[in-house]
Order: sequence, then C-alpha cells, then structure tokens
Amino acid sequence: MANYRLIERCRGCRADAKHFEVVLEMEPMPLAGQFCLSQDEAYEADVYPLTWIFCHGCGAVQVGEDVAGKSLFDTYNYASSTVPGLVRHFKSYAKFLSGRYGGDEPLRFLEIGCNDGVLLNELPDSWKRTGVDPSDVARRAVEQGACYELVSEPFTTELVQEQKWEGSWDVISGSNCLAHISDLREVFSGVATALKAKGWFWVEVHELEALLEGAQWDTIYHEHKVEWSVDSLKTCVESVGFELQAVERLPLHGGIIRCGFQRVADGMSAKGNETVITDDLRHLQSVYRSRHDVSAVRSLLKAMDSGESIVAYGASGRANVYLNQLPELAFDYIVDESPLRMNRFIPARGTPIVPPERLSSGGASACLVTAWNYFDDIVAKNTRYRGQWLRAFPVP
Repeated sequence: MANYRLIERCRGCRADAKHFEVVLEMEPMPLAGQFCLSQDEAYEADVYPLTWIFCHGCGAVQVGEDVAGKSLFDTYNYASSTVPGLVRHFKSYAKFLSGRYGGDEPLRFLEIGCNDGVLLNELPDSWKRTGVDPSDVARRAVEQGACYELVSEPFTTELVQEQKWEGSWDVISGSNCLAHISDLREVFSGVATALKAKGWFWVEVHELEALLEGAQWDTIYHEHKVEWSVDSLKTCVESVGFELQAVERLPLHGGIIRCGFQRVADGMSAKGNETVITDDLRHLQSVYRSRHDVSAVRSLLKAMDSGESIVAYGASGRANVYLNQLPELAFDYIVDESPLRMNRFIPARGTPIVPPERLSSGGASACLVTAWNYFDDIVAKNTRYRGQWLRAFPVP
C-alpha cells in the first residue's frame, strides 16, 4: 500500500468526520491517472484503498483516502485537446461564454485547471486570458506557444494574494477540475477574493445523480476526490459569498452540471444540505458487487474460455478502474489515441496501450469500449474492425 491520509473534514464544507457515512468500499487499486513506462513498472505500481464517503453536512460524496496532488498530477497523462468529444464541448462552452459576456469587451477571464488550453484558445482575443494549472501538460502547451498566460501553481487564496489578484477578475471558470482538489473551501474563498464585485464563477462538475442513475462505479477513483449534486455545490459555494444564478445539465462524461454563481456581499450563509440518496447509493453498491455478472463481462469471459482474443478501447482513468476491479479479464491490449499514453502500460495489470491501427490488424473477437462515454465516436472512427463492440456501461 502507498502513502495517503484519511480525510478528517469534508473537502467542501469542512464538516468533521462525525458527519461522514461510508457508502461504498472498492477493491484497492493504483492511481487511475497513472500509465507506466514498462510492464515491470506496471506490476510494481502502488495500490491504495478506495472508500466513498457521504457528508451529511453538505451532501457531497468523496473519496476517504486523500493522495497528495503532487503524486496525482506532477505527470498528468491527460491532454483535453486529444479527445474529440472534449474539443466539441469546449468550443460550445467558449461560444456560450462569449455570447453571454460579449466578444468585443476587454473582459478579464481566469480558468482554474486549464489543461492544454482547450477552452482558453477558443475565447475572444479581446479578453485577458489566464490559466492556473500546475500540471506538466499545461506547461508543455504554453512552451509550444499559447495566446494566454499560465500560472503553473495550484489555485489558492495565498496565490491570489501573491499575484495581487484581489478584486481583479470579471469571470473565473473551472471545468472538471474541482474533483481533483483536496481543500475546496480554500479554492472557493480564493475565487471570492479574486473576483470583482458581482463577478461570475462558472463551474462544471460530474453530476452525482447522473453517476448514481447509471451506477457508473468506473468513475470512482482517487483523482476524483469529490462528486457533487446541485444542492451540495450550492451549499459549499454560497457559504463564502456567492449566489447560484444558473444551472445547466450536459451529457459530457456521462452527465455533468454547469453552475453559474455570482459574487454577492460577504457573509451570505447557505443552509446545510440534507438530501437523502440512500436508495441510489444502495443500488450503486449492488451494481458494483455484481460487476462480474453483467452482459459485457459475461461475453468477454465466454470469448476467453473459447481461446479468443479480447481487447479494450480508451485508456482513460475509467479503464484503469475497470481493468483493476475486474482482474479476471485478460485483455491482449488497450487502444488509445493520445500520444501521452501510447506505448505505456496499465498499472498493476500490465496491459499494453497501443495506437488505433493495431485494432484493425489484430483479429480480436471482441473490443470493450472502456471510454464508453465516447462509444459512438470510437465505433464510427474504426469501421475496419470486424469484431464485436461491447460497451462497459449502458447509456445513462
């Protein structure tokens, strides 16, 4: 087992552990964002316990084991611009933002967790654009030329003070990055400090209800430290001086919510959230415990018993979870389109990651799409493959 600490307070509302309820315990596994340089390294990868906890103080659900951000993201094998579905999403998001705030205005826009600039590059040239992201992916994108400024640090109140950003920004955004942060209250306070009066904070996060409805246990991993409902996010963000003004549900990643918060006077206090989701959590527990008996897994095991080759497609964090939680599935390889992952190996399992050309020339009888949220894109791009396509999870 590798080093980690058990959380003693909620990451969002800072309620203490007496407000926690353990709702799911999964098999120990390596970090989902880890992709190893050799099979030997893969077989020796550290594994961590994985426990899901419900906070009765705010309603957020979170991983009880906290792994330091440096271990998770110093080498981050995820570049948003390599995923066509994400590119489409961020083009649409940029259009939404420029339509709301005007493309000719000298707006000051800050993005937390900008990755390789997939959103910032699409925003109007008239805006002052800055990204805050400590990952190696973000640094490389700027080194290769960028139209925005990068601050290669985690976003904190201390960083806001160091950069003299108090009351400086019109709009701050964070897309699918809040899940990666240990002290979210610190981030929310920093955003409140950095925004101008009546400035806007836009966040996009996985939606807890969509995850539970689809029983998407493959998205539960150490890098996804927190999962949100609208109520839990509202409770935590409004407590530091915001008011929720807009909510939109989108299909990305199996279901996300986009929430717009406006800065209001200090001292606003949101009420604690007492949402009861016991039945949905019990259903997730049941689906996880019976994961060996779903139709896709049965089809793959049948193919293996017949001596046929099975493969997978999409070396995402979801794939690391799926392969490590179902070790009886012996995939010959897993296909991925990202240069950051090709020729690497799935941690603990040792499954090689290969480029898409291998699929059409391989002869595998079945291909499981572990990146099932992009199932249609993947099948459409691989018309030469004649084997059976299987989806790891059904359409939510």
